[in-house]
Amino acid sequence: MAHLEWQDTLHALQAGPMDAAHQEFVTLTNTLADAPDEEELACLTQVFVHCKEHFAQEELWMQASHMPSIENHMRDHEGVLTLLESAAADLRAGQHGAGRELAESLAAWFGRHVATMDAGLAFHMQQATRSAKPGIPAVG
Repeated sequence: MAHLEWQDTLHALQAGPMDAAHQEFVTLTNTLADAPDEEELACLTQVFVHCKEHFAQEELWMQASHMPSIENHMRDHEGVLTLLESAAADLRAGQHGAGRELAESLAAWFGRHVATMDAGLAFHMQQATRSAKPGIPAVG
């Protein structure tokens, strides 16, 4: 299975906590891609927990900084969580490989999501921080 490779030129947004969470996502997704059948569900669960926490943090940043298009970004997050839940249900039903297959799809999703939605969020937050609005968290 092809692995998701972290590339600073593509993935680093100069947004400290966001970049760290994205690097963790890459590691967890690659671990899932390589998981043997007996560890696949546990690895998928780790990806799910990570995504749920990371997405919740991003959504707090979006709300605090009054990010435009928050609904589209949140829908993209919800779609990934739904796919993760569906793959977990398949694994619990004995359909080995569902998590590994999803890991490949997550790799493609990640590149698009970071380059568009997360890059926009990082830029918006960096601009909001520069204008020194109270209550806007810094990410860079």
